Formats: sequence, C-alpha cells, structure tokens
Amino acid sequence: MKDMQLKSIRFLSLIGVLLVCLQVFLHLRGEELCFTDTCSLVESYLSLSPLLINSAGGLFFLAIFLLSFFIKGNGRPFLPVLDLLLLSGFIAEGILLSIQIFFAHKFCSYCLIICCLIFVIGLVYRPRLFVAGVLFATLEIALFSVIKLPFADNITLDSGTYAVKTCSSPASSAYLIFSENCPHCRKVLDSLHGCISCEIHFNPVSKLDKELLPGLLPIENYRPEVNILALKLFGINSVPVIIERTENGFGIIKGDKAIIKYIRGKCFCGKNEQLLPSNGQGFLGPEENGVCSMEQECR
Repeated sequence: MKDMQLKSIRFLSLIGVLLVCLQVFLHLRGEELCFTDTCSLVESYLSLSPLLINSAGGLFFLAIFLLSFFIKGNGRPFLPVLDLLLLSGFIAEGILLSIQIFFAHKFCSYCLIICCLIFVIGLVYRPRLFVAGVLFATLEIALFSVIKLPFADNITLDSGTYAVKTCSSPASSAYLIFSENCPHCRKVLDSLHGCISCEIHFNPVSKLDKELLPGLLPIENYRPEVNILALKLFGINSVPVIIERTENGFGIIKGDKAIIKYIRGKCFCGKNEQLLPSNGQGFLGPEENGVCSMEQECR
C-alpha cells in the first residue's frame, strides 16, 4: 500500500476519533454535535445507549488508525482484520441510514459526516472493498424499505407520554409536547406546579432527564419519536404545543403565552372556557411567539 493511501487513512480515521470524542463530551453535557434535533430522534429508535454506540464508533476509528501502522511492509496478516473492520462499518452505516430514511424521515448531520468518513476510508483503502460495502449497505436499505413500523397500526400520543399529572376528576385531558432545552417550554412546565384540575400528559420530543419533572412517575418505554411524528402530521415545527382531544377532533394551542392562558383558565380556575377552536380542527390563532423551532437552537 502506498504511503499516500496510509497517510490519508490515518488522517481520516483521526478526524473520526476526534469527532466521536467531541460528540461523547457534548452528550455528557446534554448537548449534541448536530445542527438539528434529528440526532435525538434517530437515537430514540436505537435500543442501545447513544454513549455506548458512540464509544464503539470511537474504538472503530481508533482501531483503523492503529492498524494503518501495521499493514505497511510485512503487515499483510493484518489486512483481513482491517477488511472485516471496514465491512462492519459499512453494515452499521447501512442500518443507521435506513433508520433515518424510513423511520425518522430526517437526516442527522453528525451521522452523515461519520458515514462519509467510513465510505471515503473504504474507497481510499481498497476500491473493491468499497464496492462490496456499498452493496451491503444498499441491500440493508432495500430490506428496511419493506419493514413495517411496529407501532404503525396502533400509534397514539399515549405511546409518547413520559408521565401524567392528574386529579380524581379531571376537567379535561391534554398532551403537552415540549423540548427539554426549550426555555418557552420551561415556562409552561413551571405554570403546572401545584394542584391542577386537568389531566396533563407530558410528551417530550427526546429522552428526558428525570430531574426535569420531579415527583412524577416516569412511564417505561415511552417513545419521543411518536411526539415528533404527531407534530409533523399537524404541520407543526415548533414547541411547546398543547393537543386536546375534543368531540370533533383535536384542539391545538401553540406558544407559551397561549398555553399558560389555557392552563390558568381551564385547569386552575375551574372555568370551562372555550379556549380551543369550536370545530376542534384548527389552531387558537396564529400564535408564533413563545415557541422554539425544532430545527434551530432556542435561547
């Protein structure tokens, strides 16, 4: 193998190690190396911990970096090891790409960067292995295209509920879709402290820190991706959102001010004010203030 190839492999694998280490560091701080919330959405479909997956990715790139020093000259016995390692990387990326295409319906920028690094390393290392890897990944994507979502036939907002706050005779029942990192959502959560006469389902768009809602019993196996899917179905791209089931469909309120007004009027005062649209199909006005976009960081 030529020196230029080895140097390229070392450079690319070292970039991979640094990116994964940065992602692990940010994840431990509750952040992500991603331009949107899609990383959290993709992670919610995985049964393994994101920390474990990223650690495995870091070891993957580190192994490639170290092996590149042994395959030069008389290091032919190490070539099958590197072949197997890179093929496993192509297979793993095929699964992650399939999840983004068919399940999340969005692409994770961090995932795509890692995917590109693996594909380019494979191409630089051995074009034939690159072709084999692409075929493996393509076959996986084709297989995933015919897999049916396990909850597709019975999807409800209850599947995405993290916890429920209720009383003995709730005046109404509503779902609060929110983000842990949204300051407007925090205002709404703060307004729900104390005794309320409504049943409020807390539906986050990503896995929650248990300290965010102290005193509430978490529901196991809740699926945040269901809440993102619900927002997509209603054409909403921001949080917080209140969704209340009505006799004629759904009533929806967006923005912290409108939601807090709804909570104070219907859940604390005991007044059954008609705060939601009477036909249950629209929104309570074009409330765009007091929301955080799902695509951008909110401050």
